[in-house]
Amino acid sequence: MTKAVRAVDVILHLGAHRTGTTTLQMFLQANEHRLATNRIRLWTPRRTRSGLFAGLMDPPDKLPLMQNRGRVRAAGLVALECTRLAERGAATLLVSEENLIGNPRDNLRRNSLYPDLRGRLEGIALPLGRRCTRIGLSIRSYDTYWASALAFAVARGHALPTAARLDRLVTQPRRWSDIIRGVAKVFPNAEIMVWPFERFAGRPADELAMLLGGVAPGAPVWPANDWHNPSPRLDALRQAIAVRGEDPETALPPGDGRWMPFDASQQATLRGKYREDLQWLRAGADGLARLVETAPTQPFAAPAAPDLTETKHKMRTAAAGETSRARTGTGGLETWAPRIVGPSAPAPS
Repeated sequence: MTKAVRAVDVILHLGAHRTGTTTLQMFLQANEHRLATNRIRLWTPRRTRSGLFAGLMDPPDKLPLMQNRGRVRAAGLVALECTRLAERGAATLLVSEENLIGNPRDNLRRNSLYPDLRGRLEGIALPLGRRCTRIGLSIRSYDTYWASALAFAVARGHALPTAARLDRLVTQPRRWSDIIRGVAKVFPNAEIMVWPFERFAGRPADELAMLLGGVAPGAPVWPANDWHNPSPRLDALRQAIAVRGEDPETALPPGDGRWMPFDASQQATLRGKYREDLQWLRAGADGLARLVETAPTQPFAAPAAPDLTETKHKMRTAAAGETSRARTGTGGLETWAPRIVGPSAPAPS
């Protein structure tokens, strides 16, 4: 008799960048074994950037036909990995990978907030969309978000932003509300939870509770002020600029605080746009997402085995079929229609 196996529920944490994602991922990895006792498995960048998602997030309209088919075959392999997790007893797969929506380098190069988000998410929805039950997104005020991204760029050898570049970042039209709408378009059946970075900075245990919908037993409190991958401060930026032969004293303000390249008027404009986003979220976000400003305190309840189960044979056949459709040219987003398988610390820069 074939053993019945429940498909894993997938929870996606999409970042965004510069909102404490690395700190959360380090916390998750430190508690991987504790989470496993609750049948929760993790895919963090340590796993996702080892080739697991290779080719999935290239927009199909930019790929030759054979590469596009390869994208769908890759999706079949990811689906098979999910099946293997379920066979080993996992009930929930938590994927934390901010590069699913894009990266700050492209944002700055194109003066836009995640311009390729939809195409990239459509790729990851091929294997995970029908399994995805919840999506988490942390957002941040635009003035400090762009300042943090620019600080990283300058530290890595990019030129200091010109006045024209800063103005383009202030006036670029894409907002967090556009990001949320794009996510909802690709994952219409997933619950989308959004929380402000300013409230949850340095609190990865609370972020995990929001993603899971409850507090996981045995997960310890993260040490205060233990932040990973903060943006470079002014002293570090001066050193980077001096190495390039530029005069750091004239290029940057004095002190060793955070660098704020925007003037007072630009900061006010960017903060005003962020307040509008928060107001939209508090008003219900057109039914697309839920703003979370208080972390849950109830215990996490691992999903129970549902009435509708899939056997190992059925699950493997489905994963193989997804790969086969790519070979015959019938693989596409319509084949992968999402379905649900089951019912303040000081802010780092």
